[in-house]
Amino acid sequence: MKISNFLEDIKNNQEEVVYYCCKHLLSKKFDVENDSIEDSELKELFINYDNFTKSLNDSTGIIYRKYKSELNDIYKIICEILNEDPDNEYLFNYRLARVKNQEPKQFLDIEDKDTQETVVQKFEDKINTILESKYYKKNEDKLFNEMIIPQKTLDLIKSAIGLS
Repeated sequence: MKISNFLEDIKNNQEEVVYYCCKHLLSKKFDVENDSIEDSELKELFINYDNFTKSLNDSTGIIYRKYKSELNDIYKIICEILNEDPDNEYLFNYRLARVKNQEPKQFLDIEDKDTQETVVQKFEDKINTILESKYYKKNEDKLFNEMIIPQKTLDLIKSAIGLS
């Protein structure tokens, strides 16, 4: 498929921010006016959440300020366009990487009690987001062990600072 045709379709049928993100991401690797792309390559660029966020990292300010949008919302729209479930293995792995190797010490070293509680709550929210995700629930038998350490880390932190 011609990249220019793909982008034209996005431009005509989606919000401007989705078009901006697609064009920005594609223009980093391709001549968007002349190159073609296979569906599989298109999906790999957009569906791999880690690649998606890294590719758009330099434009997040524009996305937030100008369009008042968030990357996660745009990701969901693009997945829908490409007939992919946004609650997928890529998103699971991205989220898991953000909770897997947390050191309790970094939470315990926060001196301000309110800040400490807020940071711990955000960590707990990230864990709960994973545990409540459709992908995790569907694959819980395979993924359960991946979540043991983050959950035990959370329990240890909460116990050490006196949260229930």
